[in-house]
Amino acid sequence: MHVSLLLIALCLCLPNARGQGAAYPPAPRLSAEQLMVYYGVASDDGEARDPGALFHQQYARGYLAGVADAGQGRQWCDTGRIKTVEIDAQVIAELKQLPVRARQGDAAILVVAILARHFPCSASPPKGG
Repeated sequence: MHVSLLLIALCLCLPNARGQGAAYPPAPRLSAEQLMVYYGVASDDGEARDPGALFHQQYARGYLAGVADAGQGRQWCDTGRIKTVEIDAQVIAELKQLPVRARQGDAAILVVAILARHFPCSASPPKGG
């Protein structure tokens, strides 16, 4: 019984001991250019060309959702009057209008700026409950 607990404790500690002092690589981030490419990999009929393209398209949609969710209620406020897919299309359209150099920047920062410009939060907090 004591040996089992010792083994469990050892297993739990090993990843921490191995990782101490070692830096993990940062999570992958997208430039605005990459986001636009990944988002627009569907063919003219709306279907993804191949499984890799489908993966990139879903990744881009998930990335947009994550960025939007992270800033929702603080940096921008969804009014509930426009569908999410329409908001995403509007963001992508605005990213396409940026100069090439600007599109090399962090997509998350640019997406939040676009959302904040189109969907600002009101100055006063909502009333009611």
